[in-house]
Formats: sequence, C-alpha cells, structure tokens
Amino acid sequence: MQQPASPSDARAHFQGREIQLHGQPNAGFEGQSSYKQDYPGHSVAPRQPFAPNPQYAGSGAPFDAHSSYKQDFPAHPPQPRPPAPGGQYQPNTAPFDGTSAYRDNYRAPAMDPSQYARHTGRPTGPVSTAPFDGASSYKQDYPQHPLEPRQAHGGPAYQPNTAPFDGTSHYKSQYVPHQVEPRQHAGPVHAPHSSVPFDGTTTHKSDYPVHPIEPRPPAPGGQYVPNAAPFAGSSESRDAYQPWPIDPSTMQRHGGPPPMRPSAPFDGASTYKQEFKGWRLPPRRPALGVQMTGDRAYTLIPADAPLPAVGRQVFTTVHDNQAEICVLVLRGDAPVASRNAVIGQFDLTGLPPGPRGSARIEVTFQVDPNNVLSAAATDLDAGRQEQWLRQGSMVARIANSDGVTPA
Repeated sequence: MQQPASPSDARAHFQGREIQLHGQPNAGFEGQSSYKQDYPGHSVAPRQPFAPNPQYAGSGAPFDAHSSYKQDFPAHPPQPRPPAPGGQYQPNTAPFDGTSAYRDNYRAPAMDPSQYARHTGRPTGPVSTAPFDGASSYKQDYPQHPLEPRQAHGGPAYQPNTAPFDGTSHYKSQYVPHQVEPRQHAGPVHAPHSSVPFDGTTTHKSDYPVHPIEPRPPAPGGQYVPNAAPFAGSSESRDAYQPWPIDPSTMQRHGGPPPMRPSAPFDGASTYKQEFKGWRLPPRRPALGVQMTGDRAYTLIPADAPLPAVGRQVFTTVHDNQAEICVLVLRGDAPVASRNAVIGQFDLTGLPPGPRGSARIEVTFQVDPNNVLSAAATDLDAGRQEQWLRQGSMVARIANSDGVTPA
C-alpha cells in the first residue's frame, strides 16, 4: 500500500495510462475539445416504426363462438309500422260559449265616436248597427263628373330654316369682343447678367454701413444680504396649511405593544412550528464512476440506485503497446471528470504489448448496505487476473478516507 495521493497528483499520474470503453473505433479525432468534455456520447436506441403491418394474417374459419356483443345485443325481429290514422279534420260548428285567456286579458274598451269624426261641420250621431244601404257623405260631397275626351294636337313636322342669319341679335349687341392683353409672367424679373468685373462698390455697403459694437456694461456687483427681520405677512403655505389640532384618539398609546424588530428572535407560538417540524433529511449519495480519456466520466453506480448496488463495465487501452492502466474512482454527477471528486486510484501494470483496444479489463464497483465501496478489476482474457494478484501487479491508492477497499 502506497501513501495517499492528492486529486491533482492522481490526475497527473493518469496521463499516459488512460482507458476507454472497449469496442470503440480507433480512428477519428484523438484530441480534446469543449464539445467532448461537456457533451459525452450516449448510445441512441433505434426508433421503432409506428406504421402497422399492412398484411393481416387472419383465420378463414367462420366465427362460431359467443361474444359479449351477441349476449348483450340479441337480434330482435322488426315490428311492422302501424298505419297512420286516416280521415280529414272536421271543425266544430258549435258556437264558443266558454272563457278564454283572450277575453280575460284583452277586454274591448268603450270608444267615443266623436273623437274619430272628421271635421265636416255636421253633427255626429250615434253609430248605427244597420247595414250600409249605399248612401254616404263621400257620394254627396264628391259627385261623379263625366270626363271630356282629350283633343289630339296634330300638325306638320318642324322644318328648320336653312338660309344664313344676316340680321342683328341680342348676343352681338351686348357681348362686344374686347382686345385681350397677354398675361404677364408671375415669376421674378431677372436682371441682365453683366460680364464687367466687380470693382468693389455695392449697394450693400452703401445701405448697410458697419457700426462699432459697444461692449456690454458689467452687472452691478455686490453680495446679496438677506433680510434678518421675521416674515410677518401671509403666504399660500400659511393660508392652506394651518396647524390643525390632533385627535388624541388616533394617536398610538404608550401602553401598547412595542414595534417589531426584524433582528430580534421570534419566541412566540405559530402554526408553522406546531405543524411543520424540522426533520433531518438523509444526505444524498452521489454517483460513482471512473475517468476515461478526454476528461470524460463514466458512471457505474447511479445516485438513485438502491443499496446494495453493483456496476461493471469493460474498458481497454488507448495507446499502442500500453503496459499500464490507471483507473480513477470518481464521485459526482458531472459528465466532465475534472468536476468530480477523486476518491481512489487503481494502477494495473504488467500488460503484454499489443495494439490499442485489444485488452479487455472489466471494472466492477459494489456498494454494500452499509454504504461501503469495494472495487475490483478482472481481465477477461485467460489467466490475467490470477497472475496480477499473485505478483501484486494491482496497486490501490486511497485519495481520502471515504471507505475505498482495494480488490
């Protein structure tokens, strides 16, 4: 047994003695990248097809058994439809002498005929119930007159005069043609351009002479001296905000409870302390695994696995003619190995020379009900495990006192 090593020394010793999963292809990218460290490769199960089988392999024999459909829904013979009642509707010719809702709710009010008589100037008499015998005020006031036949206005068709007009008309005498002057251009009149050189005299200098600008006199100095006399006048603040009397009933009494202090401990009784007691939860057990090449972590025993738990996986070498293999036991849930804690180290020496990926070493983790971890390494080839154990080729280094037992 060697002296305990720190996690940094264990990871430095891991360089050159890396392991990887057995069966992975050797060709490909061999370096380190943030993609491989943060996103380790997971095996993807093939997707099952959702389409049903188009060919139905059914039986051609007739169904002669009993089913719940035949038991619950027996076949009943259909009944013939009864004929519709014949005959024609015959109304009742007897007079209605009963009471209806119409007569109870809609009673006929008495009407005054004088309100509806026309302004004819004649007195309005009572309404007669005798039948109309052909005489009315309409025939008396509006007698029928015979219509005279319409006279036809026939004549020759209009013939316009084809001779030229040589006389004087009202239009020519009142609307005399006048001489129209041409419209002047609305734009500004441009002065003719002179090609004579400018000799220094312009209308601008003649009309706008230069005047000297006098400097602004300085403001009168002196320091402001406020008036020390008290203000004895009236202001809007004094008029609107007067000292109103205070109602003693709204003031806080001196004998009441003192104000609460957030820093003071709570020493009373509440429903929280009575119903929600402080239970101590068991500490969560992290996942256990090993470190592989590329700073990747492989989990052998998950954190939610019930105890006792066993996890095993087959690993192999990374380099050609690699004679030693270092197995770092990790504790943590991160997929990146450097983010987990190192709790143990296994150095397997004396491997025969060979190409990378040829050795098959099975690493087994076992946690008993007392939460004690034991690790073992087994060579799946013939005779490797016995030779290592007998010659002492397996070395276990404990990084800390977390109960690591060498196999």
